[in-house]
Amino acid sequence: MAAKWNTLSEAQKRKWLAMSQNYPRLAPAEQTKLQSRMTEWVALSPQQRTFARLNFGEAQQMTTDDKRAKWEAYKSLTTEEKAKLAASASKPPTTAAAIKPVQPEKLTTVPQTAQNTRTPRINVAPDQVQLHTLLPQQAPAPDAARTN
Repeated sequence: MAAKWNTLSEAQKRKWLAMSQNYPRLAPAEQTKLQSRMTEWVALSPQQRTFARLNFGEAQQMTTDDKRAKWEAYKSLTTEEKAKLAASASKPPTTAAAIKPVQPEKLTTVPQTAQNTRTPRINVAPDQVQLHTLLPQQAPAPDAARTN
């Protein structure tokens, strides 16, 4: 994690720190399992992580019996059938998606800004500005220059 620490967001850093605080309390087998999963997770690309999050969200919505039945069905497949299934799997989306939709009452409303209906406070005479371009009018040439 040391090599990637500076690239993590504050939320991600807090999550990893919370995990590290619980680590000493885990059994040695659980510590080994956590280390291997952390190593695998860090090695994933952002797209693979998004896909894993989506799969996790879908699995959380399934009942234990459904999960067990699907796992048993998968284990009974041949190696070729597993390869075909993996090849036909949908590709991960290119953007991160929320696992659960957020309830509208939990979202913050964007404040409405008041429209500025006043005219600008630049005091110029109408003959000083070109109306079509709003550029300053060309100053008339002095009389001495016209006599040449």
